[in-house]
Amino acid sequence: MKQLLAKNKIVQRVKAVKDLFLEKLDSLSHVQLEQIQKLEKLEKLNQLDPLDFKVDQLNNSTEQIRQENAETRRKADLSMENQAFLLKFSVDIVKNLQLLTEDWKQKGELILNTLLKNHEDSQKTTYQQSGLILDTIQKNAASNHQQIDFILSVIQKIQEDNQKILEDIHAQKYKVIIDQKYFQDLDIELMTYLYSYLPHRLAVDIGANRGDVSSRLLQAGYQVYAFEPFPPVIDKLKNRLGNHPNFRLFPLAIGSENQTQELHIATDETPDNTYQDASFYSSLTKHSLSEGLVFTDTIPVTVKTLASLHDAEELPKDIGLVKIDTEGFDLEVIKGMGNYRYPVVVAEFWDQNFPFGRSGAMNQLPDLVNAMKERDYHWHLVIYRIWGSSDVSYYCNSAYSLDNSWGNVFFFQDYQVFHQALLWSASVMPATYFSA
Repeated sequence: MKQLLAKNKIVQRVKAVKDLFLEKLDSLSHVQLEQIQKLEKLEKLNQLDPLDFKVDQLNNSTEQIRQENAETRRKADLSMENQAFLLKFSVDIVKNLQLLTEDWKQKGELILNTLLKNHEDSQKTTYQQSGLILDTIQKNAASNHQQIDFILSVIQKIQEDNQKILEDIHAQKYKVIIDQKYFQDLDIELMTYLYSYLPHRLAVDIGANRGDVSSRLLQAGYQVYAFEPFPPVIDKLKNRLGNHPNFRLFPLAIGSENQTQELHIATDETPDNTYQDASFYSSLTKHSLSEGLVFTDTIPVTVKTLASLHDAEELPKDIGLVKIDTEGFDLEVIKGMGNYRYPVVVAEFWDQNFPFGRSGAMNQLPDLVNAMKERDYHWHLVIYRIWGSSDVSYYCNSAYSLDNSWGNVFFFQDYQVFHQALLWSASVMPATYFSA
């Protein structure tokens, strides 16, 4: 309240008038005091001076002083009345302000109580509505939980049923029968698998040797054209497959030119005949050999190109698969293809640290891949082993040769055929992945 009055302009003006009045009253008091002092002096003079004129003079002065004093008192009374009126007016204003303040306070309390009551009512209503909404949400949540539980139970049952189906499919898809009389290496089995996806059922077996690959290709349904230059092996091959209606044997070698070349004959010089049949390792290129094997002799053989055989119509043009295994001479066979292309070409490769590939070999994987890319073979699959291990694995579309590895690389012109080969490989052997 004091702060409110202190800031009020009317109160501030009343205070200023009051201060002025007090100052004027003090001034009048001083004037009266001076007049009184003068009167006292005159009275003393009257007592001291016996002369009559002095008495009259004194009386005149005294009367004048009394009149001046009366006028001063009248003005003082009038000023006092004015100051009193102003003070009363200020007090009335203060009282009115107090009444107004009390009225504002009462109205403020009434408004505040009303607001509080409305707030409480609003809270009650809100709580009621919130409770209703919460009950609805809980009911919906319970219903949703029931529905979700039901859906999850159905999904779980479907998953269990699917798992059983998948297990049955897996058992059928990955069932392995071990029968060495029938089963050959994975490379050969992939060739037989691709029979169903090739546009032509004719196959060429270059470096047929004793006929293991030709035999499986014939069993799969291929018509086989086999090439073998080494006479002792030719006789064995004729005895084994010569009577098959879909088998035709060519006693010659395949290379990059039509010519006569020396065939290097390998001999097993190990005490216990480790390699059993060293004729496998005879080659048109004199490459390095593993310990115990040596080239001991040569014989001249006829060499022709695939392109020349097609041109002479000795070999059909609608060949579906070409398999090359010429003991390090495979790149030369590819060079002799000319402009002829085949859906699938299979070549043997040796890593540069593989005992047979350290020198003289013409079948390193990077060279084979580059040569086939130049002939529009855009996809390839590598099936490999590491020297000294029987584990088999595969990888795709890389010219990287693992240290001391060897195996076969399948080249494809058609992606769909490559895709089928990839699916088959993934189902029967582990894949190789490369990382830093």
